[in-house]
Amino acid sequence: MSQKTALKTVGIMVLISVLALTINAILVKKFPDKFGAKRNLEQVANTDPKNKVEADELPINEMEIVNTTKNNRDVWSWPYDSAVPVYHHANLDIYSGKTKEEGTLNGITVYLAMDPIVETNVDDTISDDSSESDQEDAFNEPERAGIEDLIGQSSEPEEIMDDSEIIIETIPNALINKDGLQTNLDNILQYTKESFISLGAEVVILNKKYQTDTQKAAFIGQDILQDFLDELAEQNFKSERLEGLIEPLKTIQNSPDNQQAINDFFPGIGVSKDQRLLLDVERQYTDRIFINIQYGESEFAEISGSRVFYLGNETAVIGSKAEAMTAESTEKPAYIGYLIEDRKRFANLSEKNISQLIPGLAYNGEEAVGEQIIPSLRLINLTSLEIEIGQKNNTFDIQILNSSEQQKIFAEAITNACYEYYCTDLY
Repeated sequence: MSQKTALKTVGIMVLISVLALTINAILVKKFPDKFGAKRNLEQVANTDPKNKVEADELPINEMEIVNTTKNNRDVWSWPYDSAVPVYHHANLDIYSGKTKEEGTLNGITVYLAMDPIVETNVDDTISDDSSESDQEDAFNEPERAGIEDLIGQSSEPEEIMDDSEIIIETIPNALINKDGLQTNLDNILQYTKESFISLGAEVVILNKKYQTDTQKAAFIGQDILQDFLDELAEQNFKSERLEGLIEPLKTIQNSPDNQQAINDFFPGIGVSKDQRLLLDVERQYTDRIFINIQYGESEFAEISGSRVFYLGNETAVIGSKAEAMTAESTEKPAYIGYLIEDRKRFANLSEKNISQLIPGLAYNGEEAVGEQIIPSLRLINLTSLEIEIGQKNNTFDIQILNSSEQQKIFAEAITNACYEYYCTDLY
C-alpha cells in the first residue's frame, strides 16, 4: 500500500469516528433516557446477578464494654477515636469567606425542634394535626396569630378571652394564653426555616409528635444513618451492623412509652454499644446542625431574656463510676467524642446575634451562654444548641415574643449565627 493510499484510509477512519461521536452526542442530548448515562446504569443494573460484585462489609472497630477503661475523672468511658471509618467527608472550607446571600448555605442541613407547651384539660389541636403527617415531611405550616390572639395586656381579661375555651395563668400585669405561647414557638420555627431556606440550606422541622428527647434523637439518628448507608452503597460498601440500628430507632420514635427499648439504646447514664456507633456516625456530619427552642422557666420575676445552652466538657462525667464494668451494667461508659468546641462557638454566636438584634431579649442573669448536661444535646452528636427564646413567666419577654416582627428578627438572629459559624472566623 502506497503512502498516499494509507493516509487516505486513515482519513476515512477518522472521519467515520468523528461522525459516530457526533451522532452519539446528538442522540444522548435528544434522548437521554435511551442513550444517556442513566440508560447505561440501567443496563449495568440489569446484568446477570452472578456477574455483580458483592458489596464489601464496612470494617467497624467495635469494642466490648468490659474492655473500656476509666478516664481522668474516674469514669468509665469509650475511646475518643471513632469506631466507624470516615466515609462522609464534609468540606466546610468551601463556605469560608462567603457573603450572606442566596445559596450561601447550600449543602448545610438544619434540624429544628421545640419543647412544646404542656397543657391540661385542653384539646391539643396542634399535636393532633401534626400527628397525621408523615415523619419524613415534618413541615406543618403553623397557624399565624396576631397580637390579640397571643396575650391580653388588659387588666380585664373577661373582655378579651373566654375562660371556657383557654387556660390562662396570672402573673404581674399580664395574662398568658398558653395556646399563644405555643404559637410563638411554631412561628419562630417556621420563620427560621424560611430564613435558612433563603440562604440555600435544607431544613427539617421535627414533627411535633416527637416530644421527648429520645424521640428527637432517634428521628435524627435514623435520618443521618440512612444517608450514611446510602453513601456506603455508592462506594459498594454495606454495614449490616449499622443497618441493625434502624429498627430500634424506629421503635423509640413510635413507642415513647417503651422504656425497655429506650433504656437499651439510650441509657440514662453513659452510652450503649449501639448508641456509640450512632454517635460516631453523626460526628462525621459537621455540615448538619441541631437547634431546639423552648421557653425559660426562671422562678425569679426579675430574670428576663434569651439564654443559650450547649453540652461541653461535662460529657466526660456522664458515665458509670462503678468499681467494675460488665455487659449487664445498667450504667454505661461515657462518650467523649462530642464536637465540644464547635458547640461552644455556635452558642456564643447565637447569643451575640440575639442580644444585638433584639436588645430587649438580652439575658440579664449571670450567664447568657451556659454549659449544661441537657438530654437532647447529649443524645445527638451534631453541632447543636438549646435556646430559651425568653422567660415564660416574664411579662416583658412575652410581649416582645408576641410580635410577629420580633419573631422574624429572632429567626434572623439564629440564621445569622449559623452563617457566621460556617462562613466567618467570628467567635
